[in-house]
Amino acid sequence: MSFEKSPSPARRCSKKRRLLILFILLLMAFPASANTPSVYLMDNEGRIIHAWEIENTVAVLEAHLRDNGNLVVVAGPRISPPDEFINVGSIREYTWDNAFIQKYHFDGVQTQQHHAIDILPNGNILAIGWKTRSLDEAIEMGLRPQALASSSDVRSDIIAEIDRSKSELVWRWDIWDHLAQDLDADLPNYGQIDQHPQRIDINYQPRLIGDLSRPYDWMHTNAVHYHPEWDQIVISVREFNELWIVDHSLSTAEAAGPAGDLLWRWGNPAVYQQGDPVDDRQLFRQHDGQ
Repeated sequence: MSFEKSPSPARRCSKKRRLLILFILLLMAFPASANTPSVYLMDNEGRIIHAWEIENTVAVLEAHLRDNGNLVVVAGPRISPPDEFINVGSIREYTWDNAFIQKYHFDGVQTQQHHAIDILPNGNILAIGWKTRSLDEAIEMGLRPQALASSSDVRSDIIAEIDRSKSELVWRWDIWDHLAQDLDADLPNYGQIDQHPQRIDINYQPRLIGDLSRPYDWMHTNAVHYHPEWDQIVISVREFNELWIVDHSLSTAEAAGPAGDLLWRWGNPAVYQQGDPVDDRQLFRQHDGQ
């Protein structure tokens, strides 16, 4: 009578290791699948009702379901090199059956869509964009010359409304129109910061700045939401540790003037010199304010 010996613990471990390696190799054999994010529609019990696969991107940053069943997503870049932000993306729309419909964007050398969007009742899209300003431009607006490395640019944020039917900008609010500074009386928007909380201090720096290989992401706004009854917009400004509300009922020209200053802000009164940065701070690098 013959029989096989039970494998030793070492042999059993070796077999498990081979299975693990095989599993990893199978994953590596299908890099396209591994880099195709999915968006899931789930019910309140956690059951998946529907799913979309979003190709040619490394990440889906946000997703919105339209009343007609179409899906609108913010898709990150296909490849994210070390000197690029994963949060830079494009706005795309898909049918319920995962068919690509259209891409909405305002890409350019100086302006890039990033992070979040919201859908307006008229179907238009609200989106956050980075507007790159040169160091010289920032100094002309009152930025302290020593604030940034001489090779650095500044990324400031805009909120844009994109017409879905034309894929073009039809409204915008730009922080650059609402700055304050107490450095030079001969430069724009000079005044006491604590007397003008409706404006944004260009010299507020949430962290120390050194030599940068890419523009300084000064605000890092990470959420935008619309209130249809009041026709107002709330944005989450992570680096300021604040929520801001602005008036959407204004025209673009009006939004660039005093009427477009902040209606309300909350989270970190030290930003406008009306509080202690430790004792009075209420928000800490928040996301998705609504």
